[in-house]
Amino acid sequence: MHPGESELVRRGVQSLLSGKTLTAVTQDFVSSGYKSSLGNSWQRQTVKQILRNPRICGYRKLQGELVCDTDGNPVVGQWDPIVLPEEWQAVADMLDRKRHAGGWDKTGRHLKAGGRYLLTGLVRCGRPLADGRMCSAPMHGHPTERSHVYHCRPALDGGCGRVSRQGPAVDDLITQYVLDALERQDMLGARPVDTWPGEHRLEVVRQRKASLQEQWHAEEISDALYFTQLRTEEAEFKQLVNEQKAWAVRQHSSANQFIDMRAVWNRATSSEKREILFGLLESVIILPGTKGSHQFEPGAVVPVWRNLNSLGPGEQRQS
Repeated sequence: MHPGESELVRRGVQSLLSGKTLTAVTQDFVSSGYKSSLGNSWQRQTVKQILRNPRICGYRKLQGELVCDTDGNPVVGQWDPIVLPEEWQAVADMLDRKRHAGGWDKTGRHLKAGGRYLLTGLVRCGRPLADGRMCSAPMHGHPTERSHVYHCRPALDGGCGRVSRQGPAVDDLITQYVLDALERQDMLGARPVDTWPGEHRLEVVRQRKASLQEQWHAEEISDALYFTQLRTEEAEFKQLVNEQKAWAVRQHSSANQFIDMRAVWNRATSSEKREILFGLLESVIILPGTKGSHQFEPGAVVPVWRNLNSLGPGEQRQS
C-alpha cells in the first residue's frame, strides 16, 4: 500500500462513517495534494467509486457481485486491505442509499419513466471558461416546486455550476426542433433501405466489448485499464444502438409519408421519446443567457445533430 494514499482512503471511510458529507470528503482528497490514477484533480464521482470499491477491504466484485467461495463467503484477496470489511460495507450501503435517478418531485414521486427528465444525458453546459474552452459538463435535472431545471454540475463534479435553464421550456423547444426535422424527412419521401448503414460498426464494437471482458476475466489486463476502456466501448455501443433505433423510426416515416409524427410522439412513452432524441441528437448545448434577464432565450439552446439530414432550427453540425 502507498502510505499516503491508503491513509487518505482510510480517513475518507472514517469521515463518512462519522457523518461527514461526500462533498467534504472529496475536498479532503483535493487538499491532500494527491491526484487520481489519471493525474486529474478529484471529483465526487471518482471518490465515490474508490470508497465503494470492495478492493479496499480485500474483496472483489465481478459483474456487480462479490466473488464468493462455495459456502457463499467473500473470497479474500492476496493484498493488504485498507479498511475492515464491515467498514467498507457500511460506507457502500450509505452511498448506495443516497443514489437517485435524478427525476423526482418533493413527494418522492418520479416525474418520468425511468426516473429521468427528457433531456438528461443530452444537455451540456456551454459557458466559456477562463482558458477559452467550453465547460461542456453534463447538466442534470433538478426538481423545483412546480417543475424542474437543468443545472451544470458543481466544480467538484467536473462542471462550473454557473449555468441553469428552465427544464420544461428547453424540453418543449427541443421537441419542436425534433418534430420539425422528422416531418421534413417524411415530406422528402426518401426511399427506405433494408439494412442500417451502421450495422457492421455496431457488431465490431460488440465484439470489442466481449474481447475486453474475456481479457479481464483471464486477468490479462488490470482493473484500471479494463474499466477505462469499458466506459469508452459502452458509450460508443449505446450511441450506436440509439442511432439504430432512430434510423428505424425514420425508415418507418419514409415508408409512410402521411404518418402524423406529432401524434406518434404524443403517444410515445418517455423512454421511446428519449431513444428518438438520442438517435437524432449528439447533444444540446445550453449557452449562458443575458445577464440580469429572467426571460427564456431560445437562441441560448443549441441542438447538435448527429447527421446533416436531421438539421432543424437553431441547428449546429457535429464536427
